[in-house]
Amino acid sequence: MPAASSVDRFRRTLLLAGPALLLGACAPAPSGRLDDLARTLTERLAAEDEKSFLAAFAPSPGSQALGHRMFATLSQAPAVLTTNDGRLRVCWSLPGEPRVCSEATASLVDGRIANLTAASSGTEWLGEPLGVHSSATLVVGAGTAWHLSRWSRAAEAGIAALTRVAPTDRRWTEPVVVVVPDSLTGFAAYAGDEASRVAAVTVVPGLAESEGVRVVVNPTVTQKSEDDAVLITHEAVHAWMMSPRLTGTPGWMVEGIAEALTAEAYPRVAASNRGLARTAVRDGVPATLPDVTQPTQTAYALAQVAVRAMVTQIGWSKVLDEAYARTNGGAAIADASVLNWYRDALARLRAGR
Repeated sequence: MPAASSVDRFRRTLLLAGPALLLGACAPAPSGRLDDLARTLTERLAAEDEKSFLAAFAPSPGSQALGHRMFATLSQAPAVLTTNDGRLRVCWSLPGEPRVCSEATASLVDGRIANLTAASSGTEWLGEPLGVHSSATLVVGAGTAWHLSRWSRAAEAGIAALTRVAPTDRRWTEPVVVVVPDSLTGFAAYAGDEASRVAAVTVVPGLAESEGVRVVVNPTVTQKSEDDAVLITHEAVHAWMMSPRLTGTPGWMVEGIAEALTAEAYPRVAASNRGLARTAVRDGVPATLPDVTQPTQTAYALAQVAVRAMVTQIGWSKVLDEAYARTNGGAAIADASVLNWYRDALARLRAGR
């Protein structure tokens, strides 16, 4: 959808929003001592022993508050804490979510944790615990009750609409995981420098070894509830397909599949995209496949035309197979063939057919 992207941004290391602990006399954690602390914290989480967990944190109010927040979040699902090059690595998840591995830099005072600063996305365990709505097909985590209610409704509606039109011979990845940070800064940890102009991203959260993907929503988005559902429908296709992991598949195909299924689910999206595509070819049919590096709605509309042209020729099943094959080195359909189908579809659209 407009200003949304499925680009894999797991290499970005912007700071996640969360209470910043500005403490004096902090030193970077010696790796050996941090290793011991990581093992101790993992054991105390498993034992559900919050008092002993907090003993690993410096006695200052800020450090103890950090420990409380971490315990509240990490005790809800099995979590393992280790270290990597002086950073604390936490592998955890929301209830029902595949494992997310993320890192924070650590500072110690007298051998205890005084401060942790996010070094990757996926570090919601540093902030206040997320509210969670969970089912077999959907997990929504949000920083506020209002966002949890809003985006749970949108996600349920969006996935229901998608289910009605999606090919039934596919086994999709479930549950769809939707996270709504409590601030734009938190969203920027996932969306990068363009966060203020992005409505949602579907990404590998945290580090490369994380097992799933997350749909992450910009908490500052203001729009109608029906547009919330459309946004989630588009992003849910990416989540179902694990699109951020399709690193060898061209963007026009990835976005075109998501937009084509969204248009099938919502006739008004189909009508809007048809108008945008017709305007785009008013002065002539392009000689290349769509460019979605700038994720405008017109670019998505043209990508939809390209994918729909493929579906008309070979059917949804083979189109989806091709999307995976392009990443796995087994492409079966030449771009030249797709380009001819795409240009023919645009020519018919330009002629008003």
